[in-house]
Amino acid sequence: MTARTLRDVKQGEGEKGKRVPMILTIELKHMEFQPFTNKLRMRGIVIEGPDTFGLLGSHHTISVGVGDEILIYREEGWSSKDIRRLEESAMKLGSVIIVALDYDEVAIGVYRRQGLKKGQERDLRLPGKGDERREIELNEAIKDIVKNVVALLEKEGDVVGVIVAGPGFLKEKLATELSSILKGVPVVLENASMGGYAGLREVVSRGKPAEVLRSQELAEIDAILERMLKLLSENPGLVAIGIEECEKASIVGSIETSLVLDELLSIQDNNRTKVESILEKINSYGGKIHIVPSSSPAGERLSSLGGIICLLRFPLAQEYSE
Repeated sequence: MTARTLRDVKQGEGEKGKRVPMILTIELKHMEFQPFTNKLRMRGIVIEGPDTFGLLGSHHTISVGVGDEILIYREEGWSSKDIRRLEESAMKLGSVIIVALDYDEVAIGVYRRQGLKKGQERDLRLPGKGDERREIELNEAIKDIVKNVVALLEKEGDVVGVIVAGPGFLKEKLATELSSILKGVPVVLENASMGGYAGLREVVSRGKPAEVLRSQELAEIDAILERMLKLLSENPGLVAIGIEECEKASIVGSIETSLVLDELLSIQDNNRTKVESILEKINSYGGKIHIVPSSSPAGERLSSLGGIICLLRFPLAQEYSE
């Protein structure tokens, strides 16, 4: 993989090292996701880089966050199945509206996994503190922003949350107004050093929109798992547990929805091959697939169930279930 990164290097004998920006290509050996930084850390051996610093063959770690660009190479190439899975993942629904405001300017944007789409941006130019028109114009500005957020929410259709950010108490006033109008859509407060488009980018760089999206996804996964476990006690024929049962159900196109632990797809072994085959069949029959993080509460429960559980459209015939 190739990415822009920082590397500690020494310019001369006896000099202190300093961090230098550069583009490196590493042969990936290990990777791990760090929830507290919302970044994926990838470690490997440098195979391409600037000749000046003699880095070839040394170890290096590249941290990748939301919005970062990387190039990924595979010796065996990319199959149509891999490409389709990436495309489907990128097209998953879900967006977050972000409003960044201070007493000088406001900007509204829509965040998706692909990045931030800038919307309205304008100056507020509110009167000074001693001006009697200040409170009136402030309330009018808040109402106008609320109106624009509601219109954008209706236009997007898949908004799972609204983030209101800024440096002072103005964001709290706006958040209160939005919360009283938006039912079923959470309004989240976030600190930012300024309003406007710069404030939007600051919020995105901190990872809050991605966190809101992820929370919504995990809440959906929890609800699906609870439904499956309840159905397991009421009508066990409509639930398949473990790789073997789910494999049989996938062959006849019975799987409607599946929850799959991410660890089953992270290690190249026979189980991964079987799970990928199951997912391919689920996809071909129009079923839904949810990849569950092993570090989440749902992931811990799913691990005890063999790492995969499926909701079936119809019970399996006796010859398939034995």
